[in-house]
Amino acid sequence: MQTPFGAEGLAGRLRSPGSIPRGGPIPALRTIGQAYTGRDNRLTPLRLVLAAAVLVEHAIIVTHGPELPPPLMINDWSLSYAAVNAFFILSGFLIADSLEHRANVFTYAASRALRILPALVLLSLTAILIIGPVVTSLEAAEYWTRPQTWLYPVQVLGFLDTSQGPAGIYAGLPRAGEFSATLWTLRYEVIAYVAAAAVFFSPIPWGRWSHLVLFALTSAAFLGLALLWVEAPPLIMSAARLSTAFTLGMMVHGWRDRLPLAPLIAAVALPLWLLSGDAPWAEHVMNVMIASALFWIAFARLGGLPTASRIPDWSYGIYIWHYPIMQTVLFFHPSASPLLIGGIAVPVTALIAAMSWYWVEKPNLGHKAAFGSWLQSVWRRRRPSA
Repeated sequence: MQTPFGAEGLAGRLRSPGSIPRGGPIPALRTIGQAYTGRDNRLTPLRLVLAAAVLVEHAIIVTHGPELPPPLMINDWSLSYAAVNAFFILSGFLIADSLEHRANVFTYAASRALRILPALVLLSLTAILIIGPVVTSLEAAEYWTRPQTWLYPVQVLGFLDTSQGPAGIYAGLPRAGEFSATLWTLRYEVIAYVAAAAVFFSPIPWGRWSHLVLFALTSAAFLGLALLWVEAPPLIMSAARLSTAFTLGMMVHGWRDRLPLAPLIAAVALPLWLLSGDAPWAEHVMNVMIASALFWIAFARLGGLPTASRIPDWSYGIYIWHYPIMQTVLFFHPSASPLLIGGIAVPVTALIAAMSWYWVEKPNLGHKAAFGSWLQSVWRRRRPSA
């Protein structure tokens, strides 16, 4: 949830075009930096897998309701929890790369806005105009006059409170009122975008040491909250948690030319994480394990396993659309099992995600250069003359 959706196309930036044949196997290289030289990597398939992991768990969660703990848990971490952390780790890596290769605040802002907002506009309008009137328990007149209905796009596009959808939807379901429960992470994604840009375009040195310091500071803050303020508000705890994952990705990017392309760190971190149980530092170990595994899978040769780098990027659409589809299935079939909900939701979500990518997301991303130039021209016109 890039989403957690930072890089356009998710395949990474082209820093050395043609250095690796498109679609070919990744050569055996010693460091992450040596491997990350083109678009031929497994970042897009990985993000699709992470989006699917969130979908699988939600197929169970929508039938359970908030009273039961999330399924598919190890220690205190569920599958979707770990997947969201992984999204932010990848996002930190790709956003750091995007900043270094654009080095222009206007094109950066345009790219980030066009990656996230157009699909959200489609989702929020579909929620209030198409799905909401069908699944609400309210009479039509009341549904259309309730402020909650019309404020939903404001909540979504302003990255505010997205816990409830249009008025009266999905009444009687275990997750009554929720439309797209995954949207809450986008608030922290946008905050991370802004914070990373603020550091990059400030006098603060940008490089591997600054990335290491940022990761150390966010990790210390998250650990301090876990140790000293267990009852911290979810807004603060989530910000600390996800910023730790994001800055870990930034740090990997900063140290990419010195970090080995090997699963050794993941192999060491896995038993340490399992043995840590629910200790306050266990999530830090889990994130290191996830990061090591992600970047090894993304860039290593893996016996010549194809990169599948040319597959379309449907992960954002899957991430934001699967939950309302599952809720709608359960609305019409209240006794549906998680298996049935997942069986229906997977193909429908894939179809909508494909439509979102080809008709909304990809076309808008094609305008990022023009949009960035327009933002820059507006800024220059509005700046007071010296």
